[in-house]
Amino acid sequence: MAFILQSIRYKVNSKIFAFMPKNSISNNSMDNTNPLASLILDLVKDYELAKYDVAESKALSITKEFPKHQLSWKVLAAVSLKKNNNQAALKANKEALKLNPKDDEVLNNLGLTLQKLGEFREAEINLKKAISLKPNFYQAYFNLGITLKALGKLEEAEKSYKAALKFQPNYAQAYYNLGNLLKETGRLEEAEASFKQAIALKPDYAEAYFNLGNTNKDFGRLEEAEASYRKAIELTNGFTEAYRKLAITLRELGRNEEATESDRYEKFLGTSNIKANKSIKLSENLPHTTPSPIEHPMLYRAGMGTENVGGFLRSMAQMLRPRNILEIGAGYTTPFLLEALINNERVYDDGNLDPSYFKNYIYEPKLVVIDNMSLGELSNKPGMNAIISSKYTDFLEGSFEDKANILRKKYEAFDFVWFDCGGAAEYKKFMKEYWDICSNYIFFHFTYSSGRPNELHDIILKNMTGNPYIFDIIEPHKSRQGSITMVRKNENFKS
Repeated sequence: MAFILQSIRYKVNSKIFAFMPKNSISNNSMDNTNPLASLILDLVKDYELAKYDVAESKALSITKEFPKHQLSWKVLAAVSLKKNNNQAALKANKEALKLNPKDDEVLNNLGLTLQKLGEFREAEINLKKAISLKPNFYQAYFNLGITLKALGKLEEAEKSYKAALKFQPNYAQAYYNLGNLLKETGRLEEAEASFKQAIALKPDYAEAYFNLGNTNKDFGRLEEAEASYRKAIELTNGFTEAYRKLAITLRELGRNEEATESDRYEKFLGTSNIKANKSIKLSENLPHTTPSPIEHPMLYRAGMGTENVGGFLRSMAQMLRPRNILEIGAGYTTPFLLEALINNERVYDDGNLDPSYFKNYIYEPKLVVIDNMSLGELSNKPGMNAIISSKYTDFLEGSFEDKANILRKKYEAFDFVWFDCGGAAEYKKFMKEYWDICSNYIFFHFTYSSGRPNELHDIILKNMTGNPYIFDIIEPHKSRQGSITMVRKNENFKS
């Protein structure tokens, strides 16, 4: 699918703008003294940097203040579509079209939005209008092809894909879609050629390799199908359907052991590290009959209340897959957080992965730990030096105060924060200095005493801004050091 914002082109340094709609309101001149110019420049920059939440907020603000400024409606529509808010995209596109009914880009974008909403007949009408205004509009031809195929108009869809390729011969996705259509209509040789052309234009096109494998399988070329499926697996992560088809193909080739192994692949991020996950028979002597020993006993300090917190934080980090973890107050929880990041480099393909999540995915996590080592014995604990010198870890010795701006410049934001440091003064300092660089989940320790919110809990509530979610977990058997307050920020962090 092709959503177009070609008219957003700008040169930041010279402030030369080439994206103003013809029917803009009169005070839209983009000279350096016009405040709207700066607003639009920031909006476009945020959109192109994929800061969609920020761009959405700014676009909403501009459309409210300048409701006849068409470009802001176009950007709002684009952002809404990126966030899968199709109804909002529909409304914004319609507003943009009212301001300029002959804007071919808006007609294309409206058609695409209607297509995503399943309104294929309306989508067809708008896409054809876009093409009538711009006969070489290859993205609109491509979107029209998808729409016509959904309507069952396969011959027209084929013509539309070919028109897109006429005006843009290097359009790999159009070759891919055309190949799918040709395969569905039984024209396997043409489909094969189309998939190969898509791969020639985009050598990392995993989906094209997969469907080339399907085509080879239909031809009965099982070895070639195997090679294509393996290539699709190599080029992406979480491609469970490719594993499934590979297993079927291997069985048809009589290689049952390999097929079974393919069914059980343990998938790692980084295709060179793929390993087989051998099935292990469970012993009858299961360990559940005796209590589990405490993990990392040499790092545990009695009375600190973290014997349950460590495993909890590890599980949360493995579920949330943060990019940057900040821990203020090193100690027993540090190895658990480090384990989570290392475990997150490995993903088990149990048939439940979302391939789109891993597209163009690079996971280079970092655990940033701040501790003043004032307890003395921390650096002498067995294994702690290895933890803080790990390639995954950045360790800052000293107090956390006044380090927020340094961390902001280096990491921009932290999407997972564990704060377990000091008392009321430290909690106030953290909220004042660090709140804006926390971009997702924050976990605070010891916010309840004897089952009731304490001063630290009040400090968090009084100093939160925006509209965050908050959730408390209280260990009922503890009088102190037996609670966690989780905060999930629901607004955009300040960069």
